[in-house]
Amino acid sequence: MKSLSRFTLAAAFLLAGALHAADAKVDFTTQIKPLLGTRCINCHHSGALFGELNLENREMAFKKRANGPVIIPGKPDSSMLYLVLKLPPKELKAMPPNGHRIPDREVNLIHDWIRQGAVWPAGAEGVIQPPRMKTSSGS
Repeated sequence: MKSLSRFTLAAAFLLAGALHAADAKVDFTTQIKPLLGTRCINCHHSGALFGELNLENREMAFKKRANGPVIIPGKPDSSMLYLVLKLPPKELKAMPPNGHRIPDREVNLIHDWIRQGAVWPAGAEGVIQPPRMKTSSGS
């Protein structure tokens, strides 16, 4: 009987830890900004506006588009930013369109961030720098 109660107690602690991890606050600046900066900004900035999506800042990322909003705070399953990352690689709208898939743990961060309200700070803290464009002068 003691082993059963120890097992139950251990299971309760594991479940509590898992629930706490699922509720952990996702931080834009330290978690989402670096992810978008390494995985998405190369194709989604003012100089390369694929899919009408610019992720350089909050204003541009939340801008109304012909195909509807990309990010719907609180609704990851209605947000294209999340949905295109979950599509099978062979799907036409799957992101990224080629190359390495974004790891599930990073896709889950996007999901949780959107679910938690998609907080994206204004100002410099919320700016994601696109890659520098090469100039014709060679500099």
